[in-house]
Amino acid sequence: MQQDQWGHSLTTENTESVEALDQALNSYIGWRTDASQHANAAIAADPEFALAHVVKGILVSGLRKSELNHLVSAELEAAHKGRLPSTARERHYIEALEASQSGRITEAASHFEQIASAHPHDLFALRLAQFELFWIGEVEWMRDISERAAPMWSADQQNYPAFLSIRAFGLEETGDYELAERCGREAVERDPTDCWGAHAVAHVLIMQGRLADGITWLGELNNNWAEANHIVHHLWWHLALFRAENREYDGALELYDTRLRNLDSPLMQAIPDFYVDIQNDVALLQRLELRGVDVGDRWQPIGELARARIGNHSSPFTSAHCALALAAAGLEQDAQELITQMHAFVAADRGALGPRYALAVLPAAEAAIAYRKADYQRVLDLLLPARRNLWQMGGSHAQRDLFFQLLADAALKLGKREFLTLLLKEIKGIGFDHIEERSSYADTLATLAS
Repeated sequence: MQQDQWGHSLTTENTESVEALDQALNSYIGWRTDASQHANAAIAADPEFALAHVVKGILVSGLRKSELNHLVSAELEAAHKGRLPSTARERHYIEALEASQSGRITEAASHFEQIASAHPHDLFALRLAQFELFWIGEVEWMRDISERAAPMWSADQQNYPAFLSIRAFGLEETGDYELAERCGREAVERDPTDCWGAHAVAHVLIMQGRLADGITWLGELNNNWAEANHIVHHLWWHLALFRAENREYDGALELYDTRLRNLDSPLMQAIPDFYVDIQNDVALLQRLELRGVDVGDRWQPIGELARARIGNHSSPFTSAHCALALAAAGLEQDAQELITQMHAFVAADRGALGPRYALAVLPAAEAAIAYRKADYQRVLDLLLPARRNLWQMGGSHAQRDLFFQLLADAALKLGKREFLTLLLKEIKGIGFDHIEERSSYADTLATLAS
């Protein structure tokens, strides 16, 4: 039996496979593009090493592409046919992947949680627990997992900056901005290439309305992202968001063209339809249009990407954005087909996602379509009762704010002053500071002041 870089026992005697798996996990934790390449090398060196197959399956599953489900199933099958894992940690990984494949996301997260509880230095489990829970809105749960691990970490340990960045994001999403910023900044100070630490601080700054600080923070760090995977697009999205909120609309649109949707970039050529990229693009274009910016024909290619995800219910937050993209691109029949298939999914699903689609995604998606049709009363009818459930679609407070902006603009167009007052109070209660300095609610504030 071998051990990995953190001292965890592995059911293999092949040192080459262990080294390759270590490289795969380091690549994943470091937001690099070659994690799957190293996982393949681990499998090639020991085809019966079950954990190597599971890691490969997890990496493929993380793309949230239903057309790749057969590849995930193949890795699970290979894991079961391989050498029987002799450790509880390895078995938990297998069971987690099986659960996530069946849509039992909370069950998968609980397996990662058990791994992290027994092995608090297993950054792969900590990161996976955070992601699975983040994408279903369970931010307090994800924070609790990293906070329980925190006393076991110290600055002299391997990958300490990566742990700090995980901890920072959990703290930020649950409102502990001061400690979150401190952890995120320390992560970046220790490792300037740490994208997740940069990301966590960006979230703190946008929630606190520190727009100039956000522009400076990301502007000074972006030279460190050359080796990063698609997380770099999301970081550029954050910079564009700061610029849009700061009324620098031309700068935000330029970032869209040169960074977020640059088809000449190797990342975009490799995966032009990454689900977070779709979220980024839809969110920025809609925010800019809300501020009166003409985005030209930029909706059409995003609408085509959204069309390809009809019937894919692996990412609730992405589905809501796809509805908006289809409507904005004028693909009305496709938008309705998306809604129809989501209703069918809600009726059939027995996992953790169906209820979230029912309570959050469908109201948000149908409201987004209604907004694009200028049916503002329907936007209110759908989102007023659902607005306190929107967290269940996953995503961050800063990302979900898009749907509150649609709601506010619809209420503004209908002259619902009393609701606008209530909505602003709720937005501040979520944790958004200095609303008056953001362009997104400028019209609402001006109306209430008149």
